[in-house]
Amino acid sequence: MKLRPALSALVAALLACGALAQTGADPAAAVRQELARCGVSAQDTPALALAARDVLRGQELGRALAGQGYRAHDAHGWQLTFGDLAGLRRAVQESCAPWRGLGEYGLSVSGHRLSLIAAVPARVDLTQSRRWLADLLAATNRARFQGQKCGDKLMNAAPPLKWDPRLEAAAARQATDLVRLDFRGHVNPQDGSGPLERAAAYGFRGGVGENLSYGPVTAQEAVQSLLGSPGHCENLMNPAWTLFGGAVNNGTATTLFPTYWVQVFGAP
Repeated sequence: MKLRPALSALVAALLACGALAQTGADPAAAVRQELARCGVSAQDTPALALAARDVLRGQELGRALAGQGYRAHDAHGWQLTFGDLAGLRRAVQESCAPWRGLGEYGLSVSGHRLSLIAAVPARVDLTQSRRWLADLLAATNRARFQGQKCGDKLMNAAPPLKWDPRLEAAAARQATDLVRLDFRGHVNPQDGSGPLERAAAYGFRGGVGENLSYGPVTAQEAVQSLLGSPGHCENLMNPAWTLFGGAVNNGTATTLFPTYWVQVFGAP
């Protein structure tokens, strides 16, 4: 976790401007104003503000985030002492772009020091789960359409998969239990069920395969991570599969992973 150079330029410009350097204006308010002017929708997040406070107290960025229970997919931190930036003035407008894509930020000020943390949270907006699942199917079918090299094995293009609600239910059960029981893998440690048993519990009697991806925050990232693993890639590209169900879930501050993506493939 580190600071993006262009991001530091934005903060430098903010704090070097006359409104802050000469009148003592609130730097947090100035950052919010400039983010709004840039058209950036990053949210001021209490957990990141507390982590920024802990950084000012000497904690390393990763430890400060963990101490507040914040799991970041990408995070950047920076500290500044007021009054050191008179020679670094620049137009804030030039530094808008680096903020785009950083969904949350937090600021802490202590005396003449400021700490800023900007981050992409390691979680999925589950209120948009239908969109994420549509994206997961689309990304999977794109990969199948393109053909893939799975390790040393070339896999020809495969037909597109169709959504199946029974396989979706099986995937959702697995995604829930991965978090509830805090495990990784395909066999449920509580009841011993695997992908075939889970699908059968929802009325699916055909062949079944399953892929799991841990940690991505988008469907495309999840599929790309699976394509990078030869076994998962071959499973995804298997032309025998014709049906598909998927699920996504967020972990907690204490689970093995921050996010969980499940692909379930079926052949009637």
